Amino acid sequence: PEPSGALPVTPIETGNWVKTAEDGVSFSWLGHSSILMAVNGKTILVDPVLETRASPFSWIGPKRFHPPPVSARDLPPINVVLITHDHYDHLEKSTMIALKEKGDLFLVPLGIGALLEDWGIAPEKVTELDWWEQYAATPLTFTATPGVHYARRGLFDGDERLWCSWSIAGQSHKVFVSGDSGYFNGFRTVGEKLGPFDITFLKIGSSDEMWKQIHMTPEEAVQQHQDLGGNLMVPLHWATFDLALHPWYEPIERTIVATGTSNVTVVTPLIGEVIDIDRLPETNTWWRDI
Repeated sequence: PEPSGALPVTPIETGNWVKTAEDGVSFSWLGHSSILMAVNGKTILVDPVLETRASPFSWIGPKRFHPPPVSARDLPPINVVLITHDHYDHLEKSTMIALKEKGDLFLVPLGIGALLEDWGIAPEKVTELDWWEQYAATPLTFTATPGVHYARRGLFDGDERLWCSWSIAGQSHKVFVSGDSGYFNGFRTVGEKLGPFDITFLKIGSSDEMWKQIHMTPEEAVQQHQDLGGNLMVPLHWATFDLALHPWYEPIERTIVATGTSNVTVVTPLIGEVIDIDRLPETNTWWRDI
């Protein structure tokens, strides 16, 4: 379930990151489903989880396989913080509190705004969206798009908040972030309405036949990419926490097989590595060395 050796992590230096944010699209995978990206000059942070455990407690719960490539304190200034849903491996209280001054705008699904306000984030910085609602932050347009999942942070708050995926449309590029979801035909509708997408960030891990209705398999993620009209696919939600019954490396190996048979271009960066989508590195199967 866990790596037998250390995972390679490239530390993020704020100065180097800011230089990549002038135009086009660049990104760094921070592990699990956390992404730092620059789109048309705007810096966007998605589902930032940077603590040791994805848990409400510091002493119990899923523990990281690797250190984060950057701390919340050392992140660059963030124009937009995007949250897909309220689970502890996607929404982290301590990191959000650290971002309350550093983040200009927090875009979240319905119901999550109240959590952020309880954590001290100014209400005027927070905007909640329902599925298919849009928010314009020039030069970008953000659309909260549907998914099949659920919400819960405690014993008695099940589905009191919404979950979503995100479309980000810039002047010359389009980006899709899946969040967590089971596979359904709605992704094809998203692709028809808002695509095609230059790059898709899609979850591949924590899947099982017993709960595939809310966590798609790697093969379904590849189909999702095709439904969206995606060009480059970046796998998320693997290699950071043990949240399922499969070996830690199984999701990426299954994804590689599925993308090969489907002629899909998959990008597998090192954790923390800065990637410019117009200057892609060679395919790196770094996990096979561990």
